[in-house]
Amino acid sequence: MKNNNNQSGGTKVPAGFYFNKANWEIVTISGKKGGVLPGDAKAGYLRIPAIAMLAGAPVLGAAFVVFLPVIGFALLATAAFNKAFRHAGTPAQKEAHVRHGD
Repeated sequence: MKNNNNQSGGTKVPAGFYFNKANWEIVTISGKKGGVLPGDAKAGYLRIPAIAMLAGAPVLGAAFVVFLPVIGFALLATAAFNKAFRHAGTPAQKEAHVRHGD
């Protein structure tokens, strides 16, 4: 059985979802006749079955909804910590901040 899940750029393919291995981009080819994958022959694509997209999209969406606020709070806490303790350090570091006007 031939495995035609791997395609290269510039290849005429049937309609579906294709994953660009180089830059982690999902390309959608639509239409009854399909289309041509973008890029040159060096660009590698992996065909993703539609059922995998239907199952994977809600999982990725849920992960985004859960982790985006966590990342935001972590960045806020890091920025606040760095701002609060920016001048903490050795006496030489504190004097260097005073001399340079920090």
